[in-house]
Amino acid sequence: MAQQRITFACGHIKTVQLSGPARQRESRARWLAESECLTCRNAQQDRERAEASERNAAANRAAGLPELEGSPKQVAWAETIRAEMLDEMARQKTRFTELLEDEVSRRRADVRKNQEQQLRCIETVLAALREIATARWFIDHHDDGWISLASLAAEGLLRPRTTEQKKAGFDPFGLNTLVFPAEEVAGPTKNGQRLRLRLTHSRWEGCTVAHPVSMTQEAADGTVTIRFGGEWDIPVDDGARTRSVSAEDFHRDRTRRRRTPGERHYWDMPPYEPGEWNEIDVPEGDVSERRTEQGQHLAVVRLVCSRWEGLYFEHPMSMVRRHRPGFVTLRFGPEWRFKVLGGKRMLRIVGWQMHEDRAAPLPRPGESLAVEQKTWHHLAFHPSRLRRGKNAWWVRFGTDAAWPDAMVFHPASMCRIEEDGTITWRFHEHWEFRVRTPEGGTVEASAEEFLKATSGWAGTAPLPGTYTREPENLDAVDEVVIPDELLEEDPLVTEAP
Repeated sequence: MAQQRITFACGHIKTVQLSGPARQRESRARWLAESECLTCRNAQQDRERAEASERNAAANRAAGLPELEGSPKQVAWAETIRAEMLDEMARQKTRFTELLEDEVSRRRADVRKNQEQQLRCIETVLAALREIATARWFIDHHDDGWISLASLAAEGLLRPRTTEQKKAGFDPFGLNTLVFPAEEVAGPTKNGQRLRLRLTHSRWEGCTVAHPVSMTQEAADGTVTIRFGGEWDIPVDDGARTRSVSAEDFHRDRTRRRRTPGERHYWDMPPYEPGEWNEIDVPEGDVSERRTEQGQHLAVVRLVCSRWEGLYFEHPMSMVRRHRPGFVTLRFGPEWRFKVLGGKRMLRIVGWQMHEDRAAPLPRPGESLAVEQKTWHHLAFHPSRLRRGKNAWWVRFGTDAAWPDAMVFHPASMCRIEEDGTITWRFHEHWEFRVRTPEGGTVEASAEEFLKATSGWAGTAPLPGTYTREPENLDAVDEVVIPDELLEEDPLVTEAP
């Protein structure tokens, strides 16, 4: 690599670095000497762009197009972009008009339909481009070809201003301004980056909007002027929930204020968001409260006008709040399952199903699915009386019992080891026990018969540490294989309260 002073064709002398073999450096030096320096080339390009921009601006004015808003540099670039866009869309309009006269278009209805649709989109784009007066919009879309612009028109995102928009002074592609009186200015947010504005005489009465401070201007009398783009979504906060409204709806609400304040506005239940924390609203009259023996505070929610009519579920009060009048809001996590009680069996309802049910309740209450609850017994046995199998506990009667030396099995899921070591069996009043006799036969025993047979040596729901009966120890017994048919198959086995 070597440095060499070059006298350029424009007369400027500069030192440049040349690399490669000597012959290649000499060839490069001769080429540079025959051309202008980079500064002159850039200046020439700037002049050419300025001249092209001025020609395009003059042509645009002659065509009756609106003057562009923006900085001088933005406007100069946008004039060229607008002219190129209009020329390209005009060429496409001519092309598709000719295609409609083609023989293929006349013979094939599907081809003609597609061409007519494209032509309508192109005409819509042309009408919209002739009305846009924001230089920034053309700069943001300078890489969009005619297909992209036509797609925007097909989606309704690029259309000429409607009569109503023109009358209201709303520009969907530029900046719009609104003035808020001093009494509607609530002050900056905590981080100071946004200004909070109150909405009064509004369809969103009592809500607030946090607007970027960089897009606001405060006058001496306390009024605030805000600017926002026509394509913005404006977040409206009711104090607990936030929804986005279109810039046009927001502009219409503030330019057509109601004569008198309306009722306080609250947003309805938001749509379900998979993988996120969600909320459901339930009528306040369907909610009561209770405390468990362990002191947990729960909300008891009765389901009315529901696919689970008459059933209920319990929800932690720490995840309950009152949001809008007449309703209670329940929050739940992404993997939440509601345990719905009161029917023939407990139901586990995933969050999205419960959200769907409460978002669109039935028009009137249906037939209740609630059933009369069974009486449940809690029978406590001393550990010396029981043995543990793989999926069950089993007890053996003495020789003087109703079923001498017989064994009774109970699912482990229906048994609980208490703090004092006793084992509590749970079963309802209609439970049928299967008693296995020493001869290998099976006898069915009702819950009442089982309670009577164990009344001399079992307790009923004792408090921890209060069990006083000490029965004789059982004799050693070889490991017992429990046949499946001896276990109760009641659907409430794993779902009893």
